Amino acid sequence: MMSGEPTRAEARALMSAHLDASDRVLVTGAGGWFGLTVAALVAGTAARTMFVTRRPRLVDFGSGTAAAVSWDWGAVQAFSPTVVVDCAFILRDFADSMPIEQYVYANTVLTARLLQVAQMDTVRAVISVSSGAAVHPEDARSRGVDLDPYGYLKRQAELALLGAAAAAGAATVIARPWSLSGSLVTRPARYAFSDLIMQARSGEIRIEAAHAVWRRYCGVDDFFAVALALASTSPGILDSGGELVEVGALAQRVCDVLGVDARIVRPEGPGGPSDDYYPPADAWEAACADVGLVPATLDEQIRSVDAHLRVRAG
Repeated sequence: MMSGEPTRAEARALMSAHLDASDRVLVTGAGGWFGLTVAALVAGTAARTMFVTRRPRLVDFGSGTAAAVSWDWGAVQAFSPTVVVDCAFILRDFADSMPIEQYVYANTVLTARLLQVAQMDTVRAVISVSSGAAVHPEDARSRGVDLDPYGYLKRQAELALLGAAAAAGAATVIARPWSLSGSLVTRPARYAFSDLIMQARSGEIRIEAAHAVWRRYCGVDDFFAVALALASTSPGILDSGGELVEVGALAQRVCDVLGVDARIVRPEGPGGPSDDYYPPADAWEAACADVGLVPATLDEQIRSVDAHLRVRAG
């Protein structure tokens, strides 16, 4: 990847192969990490684009900028999208900082907008970002008397979209990210992959969990490029994947790849059951093979994210 490009050339080429000059791409949630990545991927294609954010603004996707508008149904109708990439959702982070009724209502509105667009006659493909939380055993279902709203709402959005899109005839890909890496991450300290890289550069990595934490990482640019390509070949549900790695091993891998001698600090002791938040690997590998993409390796992801975080830090 070139230093000025936040996405891989292979991912951009795959995206370009499945978009042409007649396509009109609507990207919702364009100001977030995922939306910015999609903006960077489509920037070099011949397709026209419309970016939607919570308020009108200029979005910077690393290799360029674009004007984004707030949601307006009339404007969306006039744009007549052929491809919809839906990244709009209020994340789990905010569920505890706002009344639950407000959180549920806001995300229900976003899902209703998606369903409305997905049923437009002009739309041929819909890629909607869900989450591993929609199907993870402890997220989308009841925990005692409590229900996690994020996972539950994501699952409901999946089911509603699959029904609506099927009725309308649009090819639909439910893109379920479990653990991703990416150069355009908007809050790098919040996500383990980028946070480990920043900590490594500081000289010390602190891992809070004493128990094992297992993840699979793939690049978000690869993930979205594969999702769009699948809309043309075999639409359905796409779970992210990648090499299975325990967070302590990932911390050491970051140090080795970057050539830094950071101290890794972690509580001692068994620490309880392991945190296994990852899907089977074969589905992601099969999807990449199906569309002809060799995804970035874990080492390549580390180098790419590190390079762009250092550029952004000045």
